[in-house]
Amino acid sequence: MDPFFLIIVAVFGLMMWMMSRGAKKQRQAAADLRNSLEVGTQVMTAGGFYGTIVDIDGDVITLESTPGVETLWKREAISAITEPPFAVEEEDEEITDVEVPDDASTLTEEPESPAEPEPTEDTRDDDRRA
Repeated sequence: MDPFFLIIVAVFGLMMWMMSRGAKKQRQAAADLRNSLEVGTQVMTAGGFYGTIVDIDGDVITLESTPGVETLWKREAISAITEPPFAVEEEDEEITDVEVPDDASTLTEEPESPAEPEPTEDTRDDDRRA
């Protein structure tokens, strides 16, 4: 066989091995990330959805995006553990001092009739001519 052909085959084989090795490391890192997920962790999905893990049931993960809004996701959809790029406001205090009237008549007020505009000099002249 030609030594040039053997060198080309060896270089091609080495390139394929290097590329598959890098892809294998990426797959392993993604698998490690998905296996390390715990309840309470803030994550981002591959589609860009931010949420906090509230339940893990096998391959199904429940994410809460805002208080009370929960969605189900496959474990493979989680792409990163990250903080959302915006501030999440916590609702700690409840509003308790709201007065509610006994009847609905106090909820609506009579609309005030618009005041008639005062006549200007131009409109006074028009009134005199008529």
